[in-house]
Amino acid sequence: MQNFITNFSHIKFKVLAINFLFIFILSNDSFSEELEKHNYEFKSIKSNNANMRIGPGKRFEILWNFKKVGLPVKILKKFEQWYEIETPDGSIGWMWSKLLSSKEKTIIFKKKDIIYRKDSIDSNIIANVSKNSILNIYYCKNNWCKVESKKDKVKGYVKIDNIWGFYTSSVK
Repeated sequence: MQNFITNFSHIKFKVLAINFLFIFILSNDSFSEELEKHNYEFKSIKSNNANMRIGPGKRFEILWNFKKVGLPVKILKKFEQWYEIETPDGSIGWMWSKLLSSKEKTIIFKKKDIIYRKDSIDSNIIANVSKNSILNIYYCKNNWCKVESKKDKVKGYVKIDNIWGFYTSSVK
């Protein structure tokens, strides 16, 4: 019976130690901040014939063929000349680096939105934006982003809560 009590106490101590460690990690501000600081890089597709594959190389099967130049993608990993990317719909695959641009900064709209002349909802509305529209982005500040549609020759401001393709938590 004494051996059972000793073993039970030993197990109880291990469980308590693991729980303490788990609580310490979750409550540690520097650990939480480190997770929040992970800024993903965004690029845009620069080809109207861009294959996303299941692995980093031409020998891997093609998952999707993208025809939309300017579509923003989130960079998850890099392996040699290949990037693991995530698309706005959450698809994940690999794309050859030559098919992506870091010069053209773009965003895509998750739903219909409005472009304002200035960074205020009291400002004049200059255009409506459809879901899945892709616009160039200049910068974001105070929950507003300056955007442009070169095709429609429109330049103005949108709220950040309806866009994808820009790391919005870094907005000042």
